[in-house]
Amino acid sequence: PQVIAIGASTGGIHALNILLRALPREFDLPILITQHLPANFIPVFARQVESVSGRHTVIAEDGTPIRRGSIAIATGHGHMEIRRSNAALVARTSSAPARSGCLPSVDPMLASLAEALDGHALGAILSGMGRDGADGAARLVAAGGTVLAQDQATSAVWGMPGAVVKDGIATAALPPDALAREILRLAGSPAWK
Repeated sequence: PQVIAIGASTGGIHALNILLRALPREFDLPILITQHLPANFIPVFARQVESVSGRHTVIAEDGTPIRRGSIAIATGHGHMEIRRSNAALVARTSSAPARSGCLPSVDPMLASLAEALDGHALGAILSGMGRDGADGAARLVAAGGTVLAQDQATSAVWGMPGAVVKDGIATAALPPDALAREILRLAGSPAWK
């Protein structure tokens, strides 16, 4: 994978904190996060993510470059979509209605990675209500990508991760710390194991 993309909703912030703390600082693949939160909470959330992860964290406004060693967070007023611009990846913001009804929605982030990276991306679906992320995850897997899910036992709400597991899209359902280890394993560098 060239990018890690994480989607979460209710209960997802706690799981996200555990996952990010478990990733070593040397792990420098770009990380994208779509967390269901209102726009006015996103700046505080971004500061929290930066503090927990030790990585430069930005709110992915339209045109924001996606960089190694950094985390990009979807704005609260639009979906984060990733597009290729020459050799670089950039975020685009869209407010087009999502099937899930969520804004931001996880689906556009994952679906855009399927196209922009020909599936060379890894998605993780954390705790949350509903099915947001399942459609995008299906597109990512169809393009050759991989999707992981938080397990039911550690999820506050197993709607979103449960949907990708029940649909047969997720290759594993694990607690957040084990998800981090699986991300490192799938990224394939011995230095991260």
